[in-house]
Amino acid sequence: MKFLSTRNSNLKISGREAIVKGISEDGGLFVPESFPAFDIMENLDLSYTDLAHKILSLYLTDFDKDDLLELIEKSYASFEDEIAKVSYQKDFYLELYHGRTSAFKDFALCLLPNLLAYAKKSLGIKDKTLILTATSGDTGKAALEGFYNTEDIDILVLYPTEGVSSIQKAQMDTTGSLNSKVISIDGNFDDAQTAVKKIFNDEEIKEELKKENIYLSSANSINIGRLLPQIVYYFYSYADIVKNKKISGGEKISYCVPTGNFGDILAGYYAKEMGLPIDKLVIASNDNNVLTDFFTSGTYDANRDLVKTISPSMDILVSSNLERLIFHKSSDAIVKEKMADLKDKGLFELKGDFQEFLCGYAKEDETRETIKKVFEEENYLMDPHTGVAKNIVDKLGLDKTVILSTASPYKFSSTVLEALGENLSDDEFENIDLLHTKTGVKIPSEIKKLKDKKILHKTKILKNEIEEEVLKFARRGKRISVPASSANLGPGFDVLGLALDLANTCEFKLSDDKNEFENKIKSNLIYKAYQYAFDFYNEEALPVDFDMDTKIPLSRGLGSSASCIVMGIMAAFDVMKRDFDKKEILKLATEMEGHPDNVAPTIFGNAVASILKDDQVYLEEFEISNNFKFLAIIPDFKLPTKEARDALPKTYSKEDTVFNLSRLSMVILSLISGNEENLKVALDDKIHEPYRLKLIPEIDEIEKIIDDSDALGHYLSGAGSTIMVVLKADDNTSEDEIKNKLDKLSNSYEVRLLDIDKKGAFII
Repeated sequence: MKFLSTRNSNLKISGREAIVKGISEDGGLFVPESFPAFDIMENLDLSYTDLAHKILSLYLTDFDKDDLLELIEKSYASFEDEIAKVSYQKDFYLELYHGRTSAFKDFALCLLPNLLAYAKKSLGIKDKTLILTATSGDTGKAALEGFYNTEDIDILVLYPTEGVSSIQKAQMDTTGSLNSKVISIDGNFDDAQTAVKKIFNDEEIKEELKKENIYLSSANSINIGRLLPQIVYYFYSYADIVKNKKISGGEKISYCVPTGNFGDILAGYYAKEMGLPIDKLVIASNDNNVLTDFFTSGTYDANRDLVKTISPSMDILVSSNLERLIFHKSSDAIVKEKMADLKDKGLFELKGDFQEFLCGYAKEDETRETIKKVFEEENYLMDPHTGVAKNIVDKLGLDKTVILSTASPYKFSSTVLEALGENLSDDEFENIDLLHTKTGVKIPSEIKKLKDKKILHKTKILKNEIEEEVLKFARRGKRISVPASSANLGPGFDVLGLALDLANTCEFKLSDDKNEFENKIKSNLIYKAYQYAFDFYNEEALPVDFDMDTKIPLSRGLGSSASCIVMGIMAAFDVMKRDFDKKEILKLATEMEGHPDNVAPTIFGNAVASILKDDQVYLEEFEISNNFKFLAIIPDFKLPTKEARDALPKTYSKEDTVFNLSRLSMVILSLISGNEENLKVALDDKIHEPYRLKLIPEIDEIEKIIDDSDALGHYLSGAGSTIMVVLKADDNTSEDEIKNKLDKLSNSYEVRLLDIDKKGAFII
């Protein structure tokens, strides 16, 4: 299958090339040269991932089929529950918001990053990719999650300051990946999208980026890799409806889609062209009804003020994907003519055959009334975009229609709560709780976590500053992340360690200041490790400058020194252009650190058992059961490693040694299996904790507080002073209980729930 430019049908490229490019050099969008036939009745019982594999294989013919299946399965593993769910009320609601960011964009944007990485690798492209994305709310966060810390791919997201909901804004601004930048602009979505398209076609900017070995691509639906995965859920929903005996096989049904940029409904058009029995595709607009006007009158007129509505993801006046439909209905020459008119005049006229489409728009009050009516009559809760679509279905009197429910109502809690006639709080998170109390509908876990996340992106710019910010972001140095570690795990003294999702990060660049570099080597562990690696390979160290962001507290038993050592060595490997052989990095780091139990998990992630023999490290990685979670009690005082080591005796009794050996084997097996009862016993230690715990003030009170909770056990993390508490995964009370009691003690303690870091150290 080849892909053509909508503005030059003679330009034909492969699927991999189309995904990498994102947009054609002539400004056109890539489309498939034909629509392959697909019979859903022969594939009714396929799982979502198998169905996606069959359909996408028809388009991405230059992808190895086995590799494509692996990419699809890996991508959709991020969905906690059923991937696509049809809810059967008076109408059929295709719920597309059960992914990580609670919006339909997750369906394509969990897969696109893997498709892009595969395409780059198979095409031999080693340059960094800069994903440039404009968002009206949902695409931004879904893209940020999809490309989260992806190697050799950076992502910059632009959103209108006043054009997204507070939850959408919080989702984007709290993103903590090293490869991302989120910017709010003083303008609307069309301003952001126009700027993105302009940059894609600006030869000077592309030349500047080329100097940095960077090329542009897009995560918006202008990228064909975004559009194709959305075809799948049209087929999947039809199969579900047939299997539930709501229609007979081959019977036609309609789909109503709330749309602004015309991407989601275009995927439905592609499904219809492939043979899915679709009667009508219904375009549902809000007050920004430029699409409804076009399909009604034949005139596309963007010369109007953008209206800020309660369905902000549809607040768009320039619908990019309409260009694709026009191409399919006419020719590249007509597309060029109409897009030139739109650019120059803000409008174009086209009388085409669009008989498969219906359209309508809903005013704000109509949307609110629909949300309230459906909840009161059917006990079904919907977001405002779905409310727009439902309103249009009712207005048109449609039967057997699937309404695409594109976002969780909790992304727009204030709007939905107000529509239900409830009083609002000034705090959006209180409104989320109020909506939950009112309706009983489950709050998505990622939205629930937002309340406690820090705002990390605060850049706000004018429209004319976008190009400058893009270039500034592109010129950043390399970035490294190294996670914290918790060693010993009770009886595993100097043997066991696990990586935690608390990391030190840095950005580094080569420097011209050799004197400053040499001064820092004397006092900074990262610089020392950097120099150490060069010395090890008998190479002259090139001066470098590290810009550190230190999150791991010093001398608290969380591997702060191990993190710095690994970071310096990794930077040296990058500058020396050495392969990132993790075992080689571990060898050097262990030589500097003295033992591998901390450095091994920071490099490899997960949990690691390690042995040092004759200057060689032997290790085994293992995954800890999801039955457990870890709560760190971090005292507000340091316990230097030397002091903790000096507290240990020179010899141990046979009895104590056997005690620890038996528990060491048990702690590993129970952590893997999830056996809670065995773990309670296995965390005991007689080798180091009886001597080191005495060095921690208030330790008796701390241990009593832990013992009085439902915790499974606790251990001294590394040399201390952090106490690591092991909880059951479903224990939702012990964290607050322990924290509240610790607050009453004399000293200060930070109590922090930490996940296992499964990736380990990385550089991007």
